[in-house]
Amino acid sequence: MSSEESNAIYFISVASTLSGIHQQTIRTYEEKGLIKPFRTGGGTRRYSQEDIDKLIQIQNLSQRGINLDGIKIIYEMRDKIEELQEKIISLENEISSEKIDSKNKAKEIHKSYKNEIVKKNNQTIRKTF
Repeated sequence: MSSEESNAIYFISVASTLSGIHQQTIRTYEEKGLIKPFRTGGGTRRYSQEDIDKLIQIQNLSQRGINLDGIKIIYEMRDKIEELQEKIISLENEISSEKIDSKNKAKEIHKSYKNEIVKKNNQTIRKTF
């Protein structure tokens, strides 16, 4: 049983009751691509608590005067922002790792100088002819 399947436990009638949204409205949200319930092998919709919460958010945005296309754009932008934030974190971790590697390599190079560099006295060397 997948994680998605185990979380999607509510039928559309229960999702409708929990969210206070009519079943046909929920189907409309699905048609617009705003919500994607888990589908059983027989095609039955199953909703998770996360889906219910999203339905309520969609309804609230709609009541504030935002049409469904606008809500879809908001969710797409939110998803893109989350994706970019994850990418930033990944790149920051990569940079930190590269900095550590760079410092370690620099230390190794500096350690090798001790064996290769010979210090010269500040005394003047006089040649006699």
